[in-house]
Parts: sequence; C-alpha cells; structure tokens
Amino acid sequence: MTPVRMIEGSQKLDPVSERNMAERRFSALAAAVREHEAAVRRREIGLMRPQDASLYRRLRQICGEP
Repeated sequence: MTPVRMIEGSQKLDPVSERNMAERRFSALAAAVREHEAAVRRREIGLMRPQDASLYRRLRQICGEP
C-alpha cells in the first residue's frame, strides 16, 4: 500500500484533483479497516463484535467485493 499524505490548506483544487484526493482517502480508509478486520480475526473469531462484522460487510459491498 502506498502511503497517503493529506495536507489541508486554503488552495482550491480543480474537480479532477478533488476526486483523486477523495479516492486516495477512501482507499486509505478501506485499507485501514481491512487491516483492523484481519487483526481481529487473528485474535479470535468469537471476539468480533456484530457491529464490526456489519462494518466489514458494508465495506466489501461498497468496494464491490464478494
């Protein structure tokens, strides 16, 4: 995974740059959620909270994964 640098400022971005930044942020967030899911699964399956399982399932739906 490529690190994502987010620098907030007053500079206005063009629509394409804004979309690219939003996509990079979403990708970084999705990767973090996947890493968390993997860490929870490694510990013990019985410890996964229903809310977490719902979040992971929703992320897979949004990303078009089975």
